[in-house]
Amino acid sequence: MEAITLLASTVGIYLILLPVVAELKQPTTYDDRPMACAAFYQYLARASKDAGDDADSDRYMAKFKVLYDQGVANVLAVGGTREQARKATQNFVDIIGEMAISRPEAVPSLIAMCKREYP
Repeated sequence: MEAITLLASTVGIYLILLPVVAELKQPTTYDDRPMACAAFYQYLARASKDAGDDADSDRYMAKFKVLYDQGVANVLAVGGTREQARKATQNFVDIIGEMAISRPEAVPSLIAMCKREYP
């Protein structure tokens, strides 16, 4: 009987503390997908503008702005600064530009991810 009482008490305490345990175990993670896709949509905005398609350019720039803001929020959430967020986004712009030239076969995967995650 004592074992059952001890077990019930232990389970009761565990259930009471479960939300606290869950919060402690949740690691703060940094998600850079919004920035990568922001850079991608910025490229599409520039290409559309160069092609004379202002409507598409504006649409892609709107997506860029939303994703950039989300990326900045992600950086700030893990203790970064706005300047670090700006540099990280510029880094993705550079990477995507280089990838389009040196590894064009990888571009469709980026397009698919961005369209799936941020339509």
